Amino acid sequence: MRLWDYISDNKIILLVCFASSLFFSVILISFGVGVAEVFLLWVCFAIILFLTMLCSYLKQRKRMKHLLSNFDSLDQKYLIAEIADKPETKLEKVYFRLLKIALKDMTDEVAGVRRQNAEYKDFIEQWIHEIKVPITGIQLLCENNKTEITRKIITQTELIEQNVERVLFYARLGNVEKDYLIKEISLKQCVMEMLARNKQFLIQNGVCVDTEVIPDTVYSDNKWVCFILNQIIFNSIKYRGTEPLIIHIQSQDMGNYVSLSITDNGIGIKPSELCRVFDKGFIGSNGRTEKNSTGIGLYLCDQLCAKLGIGIDIKSEVGVYTTVLLHFPKSDHLNVLSYLTKLLDNFNQSLYKKQSPFAKIKMNLLI
Repeated sequence: MRLWDYISDNKIILLVCFASSLFFSVILISFGVGVAEVFLLWVCFAIILFLTMLCSYLKQRKRMKHLLSNFDSLDQKYLIAEIADKPETKLEKVYFRLLKIALKDMTDEVAGVRRQNAEYKDFIEQWIHEIKVPITGIQLLCENNKTEITRKIITQTELIEQNVERVLFYARLGNVEKDYLIKEISLKQCVMEMLARNKQFLIQNGVCVDTEVIPDTVYSDNKWVCFILNQIIFNSIKYRGTEPLIIHIQSQDMGNYVSLSITDNGIGIKPSELCRVFDKGFIGSNGRTEKNSTGIGLYLCDQLCAKLGIGIDIKSEVGVYTTVLLHFPKSDHLNVLSYLTKLLDNFNQSLYKKQSPFAKIKMNLLI
């Protein structure tokens, strides 16, 4: 709070003091008090008023600074009423009581929304697991009775399975930390597993996949990496050009990290759109001609890479190529980070069960 703002807020009080002083000065002069004595009274009154206003200003500024400091430290800003200083005036008490009532309504609303989201997420996961059963059954029946028609059916079921998995991974996106297992994995095994799962779909679309020797091992989660590779490959197929699609996959040891590149000879991406391809819902000019574009695939890849500590980048030239680069860490630092995060969560939960709401907020501030 600036001094000028404080004076502006109290300008009515200052005007009343000035008017009162002028009124009493006129009365004193009319009763024969000299101008010098009245002026001296004016100076004394002005000094007292100035010191009083200055002390009040400094006190309010200190309280405001303390409140803003605590507010900035809060992760959940709506809990500010729990750490605010006790009100001093009647007006502050009224505002504080209204703020507490609003806080209670807000926390109830937030708890209700979180509960609904959790129920919705559980329903989605349950539905996905149930829908996978008939899909797997259809695939097994087709595998045991291979014809041209059953091959096409397998291709479509693989596409359905990929879309279903995308929904599942999207539902779990907010809690990836609880669902991944960081360990040393083989990039070659991840790539081969992804290609094997989509074998029929790749054959049906006439895709040629060229995989150079991928000897590198990295620290990540095999399941999530396979999902990221799936999304990239499906994007390559979706935005293919008129030429037969060729996808080139290779890895390179860059010292502190391993870079895995997936390059296709598709239609490419405009330079002006490259910076937005990871935005949620962005489909670009290519997506407007493709009816099945959702703008979710690369967004999921970007979000998952951020959670897993994987760098992701994309390069492209219109009508020539598109390359997606994944930069994997060579150390298991995420294992330590995951362990500390879970340990901290457990510690917080134990405190939340034992402490008062004020103590919980204090612990959040300490963290």
